[in-house]
Amino acid sequence: MKQIEITVRLNEDIESAKLKLIQKGYKLIRESDIDDIYMSSKIDELNKENITKILTKCVLLRSLKLENTEIKKITYKNKEYDQNGDVISENKINLNCENLNKAYDLFSNLDFEKLVEVKYHVSVYEKNGVEFAFQDVENLGILIEYENVNDFEGKSLETINKEKEVMYQFMINEGLNLTEEL
Repeated sequence: MKQIEITVRLNEDIESAKLKLIQKGYKLIRESDIDDIYMSSKIDELNKENITKILTKCVLLRSLKLENTEIKKITYKNKEYDQNGDVISENKINLNCENLNKAYDLFSNLDFEKLVEVKYHVSVYEKNGVEFAFQDVENLGILIEYENVNDFEGKSLETINKEKEVMYQFMINEGLNLTEEL
């Protein structure tokens, strides 16, 4: 299944944005704290021109804390990019992993290196199957993600970009104050 999503920087206070959604009938369905370590075997080659290509070969070691539960997994995200470097779609492969330290050691022995560590708090609000995930990313700011649950396998770039614009407009119509960067 090929999904698309948009992640946009919030251009207002997070509490104000959450209140707008609550007033429109959205409910908080989950909160989590995430610690992601991106690892790549090609760090020496990394530059502005090839970053998207390098990112397609990264593995992600993820620790996800939900209330009293911690989920640990290894993820590979096969992202498709357009000519501007924007993500068109992605397929994910997830593998549960009890010991992320050993996974880190394994990938290190395979000549992978830590590319970046990203920590963030996520609050997900839902209404009628639509979910908005507020991501408070350490040293980056507040982002909001909206995933389209439809399958876009075999769809054209034009169709995908049109749908991403529809998704963005839907977020605006819900009253969210967003930047224009998709």
